Amino acid sequence: MWRQFYEGMDLVHLPLFTLLLFFAVFLGVTAWVLLARRGQDYDALARLPLAEPGAVTSDSRGERGHHELE
Repeated sequence: MWRQFYEGMDLVHLPLFTLLLFFAVFLGVTAWVLLARRGQDYDALARLPLAEPGAVTSDSRGERGHHELE
């Protein structure tokens, strides 16, 4: 079945190239999220649901933000 599908195609390597490109981007984003030294950012975000309304929080870059209920 696949042989009949690809028989008339001129760009046979395009699906393989796009699969490899997707896989490389996926691995890059996964590595950036999991291996980056952003633990302090994740800790600050994890504390947000338990923070008091109107509490001032700061992230690892020193930026301050207000936590308010909507």
